[in-house]
Amino acid sequence: MSESRIDQIENARFIQQMLGELRAMAKTNRLEMLAYLIEIAYIESSDQLQKELGTASRVNKRNMSA
Repeated sequence: MSESRIDQIENARFIQQMLGELRAMAKTNRLEMLAYLIEIAYIESSDQLQKELGTASRVNKRNMSA
């Protein structure tokens, strides 16, 4: 896996973590609409991270079988 790919995955994980914390803050302060929008972003970040990790896994499997 290239260094830029690792950076991309690490950044996606960091963003997901920050969104989780922001979501909790919004819910604690009863900012329902903001919590909802942050939740949508959190879900999108999770999907993107899974996509990146899935792609990385397929590349590693392909390289191992060669």
